Amino acid sequence: MKIMGLGLLGGLVGLLMLWVVVNFAGGLIPEFLLAPVRDPALLDKAEAKQCGDCHKAIYEAWKESRHSRAWISKNYIKDSEDRTKEKCLPCHIPQVVRAGKKPDPRLDQRDEGIFCVSCHVKDGAMHGPHNVLSPPHPTRQNQNYNSSKLCGSCHEKTFEQWEKTGERETCQSCHMPRTKKRLTQKPPLSWLHREQWVGDHRFLHGDFEADTLGVQVSWTDSRIVLGLKNQTVPHHVPTADNGDPRLYLETRLLEDSGKEYDNIREILAPQQETALPYNQEVTFRYRVPEKVRRASIQILYRPAWSKEKKPVWSGDFDRNSDG
Repeated sequence: MKIMGLGLLGGLVGLLMLWVVVNFAGGLIPEFLLAPVRDPALLDKAEAKQCGDCHKAIYEAWKESRHSRAWISKNYIKDSEDRTKEKCLPCHIPQVVRAGKKPDPRLDQRDEGIFCVSCHVKDGAMHGPHNVLSPPHPTRQNQNYNSSKLCGSCHEKTFEQWEKTGERETCQSCHMPRTKKRLTQKPPLSWLHREQWVGDHRFLHGDFEADTLGVQVSWTDSRIVLGLKNQTVPHHVPTADNGDPRLYLETRLLEDSGKEYDNIREILAPQQETALPYNQEVTFRYRVPEKVRRASIQILYRPAWSKEKKPVWSGDFDRNSDG
């Protein structure tokens, strides 16, 4: 009985030591011991679904992302003139994405778009933000995965806009919010991996919140003045390097009777250099006659990948009161 108890204790200690090594000291295991379980194919043209065999949750999230459709999107095919615009290729079918460097386009696996291998395979190993042991492939911890600079390799203009704001919140903070979960969902490794803070690989597109846009309206005898400010997003709104997302500012000028005097539309878009910079008020002035007594204002958003315009803000302003 005593021997059985010691054996059980020894087994538990062994499992604890294995857990510590897997999660904190994987580098202590010599490579020759791991060689029999390595899968070289994972570092040589692996498909995303192969990565999904172990990293199921990340793979399923990525499939929902626009990264996964970067090459097959109908909008991309149309805007790139049937994929003939060479300037689009590096970031729609990137080989290796490195922080601060424009990637080269790849010649194969193009339908995968921006996939696992593009961002994580470098120099004969899988790179990521965590220091964990992964027997199927060598793993290297790389803090660039917590840095906006990695995203800036392709999202150059947006990165420059963010950098100028001086804000510390990174791209990942908003577009890859983290939740605590295991990196793998395939036993037995999933039993040994501790939970980590894992980013959302859907690469979320931020929604407009109630305080995203600030709108101020004032009247004079002959003018209405609109002040519009991007209050919370630390880059231009909307933003894009090559796509054409748009905000539409629609101002209906109304007489006392409710009759429409005029309907004015402004387009706020990166390709027209009219997008809203962070925390800077942009002013619009319109001449109005005395009979105009009210302004009904609506702001709509149309993302680059859609023709649908979504209302994101609205308000009515009487001439005898400022907003």
